[in-house]
Amino acid sequence: MSIKKGRLATLVAASAMFASVAAAAGPGAAMAATVFQNGSFEQGTFNGPTFGLDLDRVYAGSTDMTPWVVTTGSVDWINTYWHAAEGTKSVDLDGDEGTPGAISQTFDTTVNSTYVVTFAMSGNPDAGPTTKTMNVSAGGVTTPFTYDTATNSTTRSAMNYVQKGFSFVGQANTSSSTITFTSTTLGGYGAVIDNVVITETLATGATCKNNGWKTMTDKFGTAFRNQGDCVSYYATGEKNLAF
Repeated sequence: MSIKKGRLATLVAASAMFASVAAAAGPGAAMAATVFQNGSFEQGTFNGPTFGLDLDRVYAGSTDMTPWVVTTGSVDWINTYWHAAEGTKSVDLDGDEGTPGAISQTFDTTVNSTYVVTFAMSGNPDAGPTTKTMNVSAGGVTTPFTYDTATNSTTRSAMNYVQKGFSFVGQANTSSSTITFTSTTLGGYGAVIDNVVITETLATGATCKNNGWKTMTDKFGTAFRNQGDCVSYYATGEKNLAF
């Protein structure tokens, strides 16, 4: 088992990427924070150092990074191991070399509301492969992401984070969603994440317009017959259900 050594991070924001992702919520949409916590991994019980380095190797089943849960393999929870994109901590999704890691968090969501997820991504430059890969899943949507340490000139002294993102819609018959970051990189030197932010655009009667109602349901998963039924559902505070 090889031990990863320290490196320094510098956040490089990709504002164009953020703008395109936020546009998925619709022009002029008001954004409001959901009940989502610890997106910068600052909270929890940090048990480092590990291997004499200022990191904490966290294994499957652990809830030390409250309220995140390590669901597969292990991850490295970084303190001063390198500079974070936000705050002082970040996460390398590959801990041990044997099994790529994954972390999950469950948070409140509302049916038909749109959720925009953004996060800072980098990759461990200490060893190959140069292309770090991972999947992010939420609300029935799984999106692959890559980060190339060679293309981004990533080194221990310049981690060069890039902002990534996607959106999903709150599903019927549930009041919560689970977001999962899963490494798909073998070898113990994987994708690095920090500053996960989730914002919400609440569904309203206006969302029903322009054929929006065709992909929407009431809170029990019943599809609307027409735009009028959809508008009525929100106008009555979700009392007039779809039939």
